[in-house]
Amino acid sequence: MTLTAAEVRAINLIEVLQEEAEEEGKVVPEPPAEARTWSEQRIRAYFKSGGAADDNVTTEPAPSAAELTAHFPAPDAAVFSRWFPGLNLSRTACDKPRLRILCFPNAGNAEDMYTSEGTGVRRSPSPLLEWCRANGAECLAVQPPGRNMRGKEAPITTCEALAAALLPVVASRLLEAPYVIVAHSVGTWNAYEFLRLAQQQGLPMPAKAFLSAMAAPDIPVEQRPWRQQRGLDEEEFKEECRGWDVNELVFSAAMWGTYQPLMRADFTLFDEYQHRHTAAAPFDIPVTAFWGNRDRRIKQEMVQGWSRFTTGPFQLLEAEGHHLWPLDKACKGAWLQVIADQLAALSI
Repeated sequence: MTLTAAEVRAINLIEVLQEEAEEEGKVVPEPPAEARTWSEQRIRAYFKSGGAADDNVTTEPAPSAAELTAHFPAPDAAVFSRWFPGLNLSRTACDKPRLRILCFPNAGNAEDMYTSEGTGVRRSPSPLLEWCRANGAECLAVQPPGRNMRGKEAPITTCEALAAALLPVVASRLLEAPYVIVAHSVGTWNAYEFLRLAQQQGLPMPAKAFLSAMAAPDIPVEQRPWRQQRGLDEEEFKEECRGWDVNELVFSAAMWGTYQPLMRADFTLFDEYQHRHTAAAPFDIPVTAFWGNRDRRIKQEMVQGWSRFTTGPFQLLEAEGHHLWPLDKACKGAWLQVIADQLAALSI
């Protein structure tokens, strides 16, 4: 008998919950054979009830819009500004936006990779910001602790902790209008953990996700094309950074003292990450993923792995540049133009 993908996920979830019950000393009768056709909610309810007869198992209804609004009030303005300091700089702030773009930066970078267009001769117009301004959309670029104006705050070193800290700050905005995700490199894993947590809390999922330059989060440790930073001395860590195409200016005497602790903290986000959502069903989200044609670490087939994480339409596109193509004006402009064009095609 050939099992469907949904049945395989159900069986895996049952095995995980059975093991958890045994570890906690709980005795839960083995679910009936037809449990492989149950929903995730029904399976979890069965184990939560201790294996009560199925017709006695109740499932918690999804929270209503009013309940979510009450549970996720608007945050203090100062707190919101710390996490999204570039909103005003981007000139995309709206009273009633029709869409919000939630952006996650790569390791060692800050929110201004999305919200700043530079000044003077260094100015480079952003197709994403231009689209937002023309279409009543807000660019909410996440500023993690440990950089720029948040430099005195301790960096967060796990994707799960970042998601937990960010969710109550931005949840109320995501209840007010549809949103999409844009994320680069380890930002994709931060975005992934954020969406898993948002899903668990009953918050709406994005209308689309744009994920670039990172392997799918379930990549086995032995297949990861990087080394854990905690085992590297200073020179070895510099070489590890160079493998990710970090600009040589970062290693100068004037800058390395600032960047090394930040880079080590940010690298911990992915080099010690463990994917724990093995039994979770894929999202139902349209995904466009990008791979860099000169990326020395993250190859096309690694980015293709994101296709396993959605039942929605999936598109894999080639981007010009090395791993940090958003630092190259031309490469960044072309990448953001593709995103802007696809946003224009969304039905919001």
